[in-house]
Amino acid sequence: MSFPISVVSRLDLLQLDAELREVWGIDVGSLEEPIWWEELERECSSELVDRFREVHRAYVSAEVGGVGCGGGCGGVESRLAEREFFDVVADASLLGRVHSHRRGVIIDTAALVEDLIADRQISGAILEAGCHAGYLSAWWSRHDVLEVVGSDVSGRALEAGRRTMSELGRRVELVEADLLPERSAGRFELIVAVDVLCEESESGLSGLAKLAGGLVEGGWLVLSTGHPLDVAWGSIAEVGRRLRAMGLGFVGAGCLGGATFGESSVVQNVFVLQRGLDRLLPDDCVERSAGMWPEYVEYAADPEVPSRERSQAWFRARGA
Repeated sequence: MSFPISVVSRLDLLQLDAELREVWGIDVGSLEEPIWWEELERECSSELVDRFREVHRAYVSAEVGGVGCGGGCGGVESRLAEREFFDVVADASLLGRVHSHRRGVIIDTAALVEDLIADRQISGAILEAGCHAGYLSAWWSRHDVLEVVGSDVSGRALEAGRRTMSELGRRVELVEADLLPERSAGRFELIVAVDVLCEESESGLSGLAKLAGGLVEGGWLVLSTGHPLDVAWGSIAEVGRRLRAMGLGFVGAGCLGGATFGESSVVQNVFVLQRGLDRLLPDDCVERSAGMWPEYVEYAADPEVPSRERSQAWFRARGA
């Protein structure tokens, strides 16, 4: 089976884009661009800007991989830097601005999960691990057949998310937890883990095992690390053996993100796994995940393509 499936249309993406922008403030922009910082200084209080600079420096220097480690990645100091960073980012003036940096990955994750839900007719409990304020959980909760749960280590982000869920009239359970909420063994039909597991072999795979334990038999897992899987966790052969020991089998591979600002290009692998499926991770899974990358690069380079449409989901939905 190949992924993504491409069920999501341009109309779906327009609606998603509007909700991310209008409700959560997630728009085109990157903190790697000087104009991002210029706008931050112009539009926010000096106290908030100074505080954000401080926690951002600490977060980057600690080389924290994402929300939730599931195994002590980086030690206590880096975990504290991570939590403090995402607590500050929960401020209404920062939440959308900061997450705009990953907008392409956010859009593509939303679309891929929508594809999977539709193609496999998934219903019941699903978990977004490392949800922060829950903007993706909010989007998936539009489906009445789903019981959506979001977990995160940032209590402030969850508080902000609960307020927004109430305003939207969406039913999402937001839980303060490191990856898997308590008493969740064998609970979830689908778990989404994008940018939340440590990019260090033992800690990252320990966190993954924790999540695998939360799946029902036959449950699905959408997994992505910021760097390719073989860079993040070691050889594909060894990662594959560890996945098999967790009862996770390979379903398909794809990629998230793309050229989203200026001349820069941000893309990462994503894998769909299933609990109870006896299918090893292919040796060429990272290569497979690239999919139609050359065609995508040509598409994204077209000046007629709006900046907000330069991601994998928009590329797959072109003309639809």
